[in-house]
Amino acid sequence: MGLLLSLTFLLFGIGSAFIGLLITQPDAVFNFLIPLPPKADVFPYNDRTWRATNEIPAKNSEIRPFRIDWPEKDLLDLKQRLENTRYGSPISDVKFTYGFPTGQVKKVVDYWLHKYDWRAQEAVLNQYPQYLTAIEGLDIHFVHYAKPQVAAKPVNTFPIALLHGWPGSFFEMYKLVPLLTTPRAIGEFDAVAFEVVIPAIPGFGFSDAAHTTGMDPCNIARIYDKLMERLGHTKYYVYGGDWGTTIARCLTVMYPEKVLGLDLTMYPVSVVPTMIRTAVASVAPSLVMDPTESYKLISNHLYTMLQEFGFTLLQSTKPDTIGAALSDTPAGLAVYILEKFTFFTRPEFINRTDGGLTEHFTMDELLTNVMVYWITNSIQSSVRIYKENCGYLNCGKLQELPRYPVTVPTVLSDFRQEVAGINPPEAFVRPYFKKLVKVSRHPEGGHFSAMERPIELAEDIWTVLTAVLQNEV
Repeated sequence: MGLLLSLTFLLFGIGSAFIGLLITQPDAVFNFLIPLPPKADVFPYNDRTWRATNEIPAKNSEIRPFRIDWPEKDLLDLKQRLENTRYGSPISDVKFTYGFPTGQVKKVVDYWLHKYDWRAQEAVLNQYPQYLTAIEGLDIHFVHYAKPQVAAKPVNTFPIALLHGWPGSFFEMYKLVPLLTTPRAIGEFDAVAFEVVIPAIPGFGFSDAAHTTGMDPCNIARIYDKLMERLGHTKYYVYGGDWGTTIARCLTVMYPEKVLGLDLTMYPVSVVPTMIRTAVASVAPSLVMDPTESYKLISNHLYTMLQEFGFTLLQSTKPDTIGAALSDTPAGLAVYILEKFTFFTRPEFINRTDGGLTEHFTMDELLTNVMVYWITNSIQSSVRIYKENCGYLNCGKLQELPRYPVTVPTVLSDFRQEVAGINPPEAFVRPYFKKLVKVSRHPEGGHFSAMERPIELAEDIWTVLTAVLQNEV
């Protein structure tokens, strides 16, 4: 009887310890039960050729200057298409809760036709040097800029790749450029600045689209690493927003010896430990997190995600269908993209008649981003990134990415109105960022922070550089 009682207490103690460990350190338990596979088995380190034919030699390393100069005949075609726009029947009193309302579609088209000046915006796009270079058979378009050196005050420059997502473009990063390339003093360095590289994702804008399947974020990361190396940078900093965050995570996990520092505006972590912590936090938040961050729990946003994330299901399953529809209508393309600039800037904007579109952006900025997709006919190839990433809830090996720890100095830029539920509480993410400089909390700012809050975001990027230069991590 005594032995049985002892065994009962032993099993109870082991069970209690396991449950306690599962609650407090679910990451460690999960990795013990399901060990991380070797990186070589998960990540695509090997080269590929992405064209069905070899029009561009994969080993051609030439870097060619590029300038946007859209033909006048294509401008006329755009004008005619806009003038011939067919509008749907309106519905009253729904604002943006049903999507982009007909009355607002007409206003966008009217502005585009009568007030928007493409040639002026083309000059804005051309203000920074742009280039094309062939990598793995694709022409990759990128901006490359560093302020000219002043002889009297030599500037130490550090390369950084600024990575955009969807429905953004390379233009999304333009406001960051002067903020990052203007020198400042840091510690023993009298003048430091960034040398900015802004690559366009393959299939976005002026970067060629893959002709074969598989162009997922980690394959893109390998291409970007080759681009940085071709520019002479074997070590560099990285910032990523939206899909750029996933690409940046791939870079830091695949090439940690090359990435000097990282800033992210989205930072999801391993699914299973997050679910466990979320379940515990739903009943006893103080056990696993700071209760003031309860608004970040994904469980508080499931209904909203069902309402507003339908596009991800469509683009993750049949991207070519929606791509074909949008490729033929500039008005349709514009409203499909601009609708994302309502909810994902401020969720409450869907309850406004105008969708709050010009609350934080100008209509010129919004339409210039749309124009990058229109003039390059790249909407279809751009939305394929959702399918290539993992289809819909069928991520396979790529599901492993958030499990791998980031081992480079990192700042997580936490804008309060970022996509609901995508950024977990700080206690959830700390186990995955081994050199976390800080979680930089911003009371204002949504998903398109590089366009909306460039000053705050640039300061976060400078914080990463400062931490590295002063050996603070």
